[in-house]
Amino acid sequence: MVNVFDIEVQARPDVFKQKEQENSVLQEKEEIEKNETIYDRTSFMTTFSTDAYLEDFYTKVEDPAMQMVLKFLPLIACRIGSIDRLLDFGAGPTIHVAATFRDYAKELHLADYLPQNREELIAWKENRSRFDWSTPLKMILTQEGSAWEQLQEMITRTRNKVHGIYHCDCFQNPSVDCPSHLHGTFDVIVTIFCVEYCCNSYEEYKNAIKNIAGQIKSGVQ
Repeated sequence: MVNVFDIEVQARPDVFKQKEQENSVLQEKEEIEKNETIYDRTSFMTTFSTDAYLEDFYTKVEDPAMQMVLKFLPLIACRIGSIDRLLDFGAGPTIHVAATFRDYAKELHLADYLPQNREELIAWKENRSRFDWSTPLKMILTQEGSAWEQLQEMITRTRNKVHGIYHCDCFQNPSVDCPSHLHGTFDVIVTIFCVEYCCNSYEEYKNAIKNIAGQIKSGVQ
């Protein structure tokens, strides 16, 4: 007995070939998912690759979420205006937040949990980093209405404003291992895609936010 599909395949061999390709892709996807390792906060210390992260997210900036961040950060910084100290909590190995606030904050402070990320931040501060930040920084300049020719000035000004790079842990109080005289003195704390990844429950999230907010200067809203 010949069914309709058999007749269609005989009449159109391309249908069968397409079906084979779809099945192959599906099997490959299932195999990848089966072998895929999902990393969490307990494995970040040894498995997180700073170089791979920068390469994937900041070389071409194709990720929609990161595009959104780079689009709106300059607007947020402009609305906040002049401040004394800013803390980028969970900065990772990135400097785009610091660069955005270079003209508004007198001091920029960066903090991250992972030593490999802090090492990259120190390397950038000391002009030893091999990563090219041109693409995301040019996107920020565009949003500011500034010319790309100001890129090097932007980088130099940001470096000069970075006063410290620290270890941080949103589950600890104090949450930042900075000099004691800096605790509770920050006018603005920025944290992007950090706390959400660290917390496994809503209760953990609330506690983490409380610990981070403890670094805000008294009276700042």
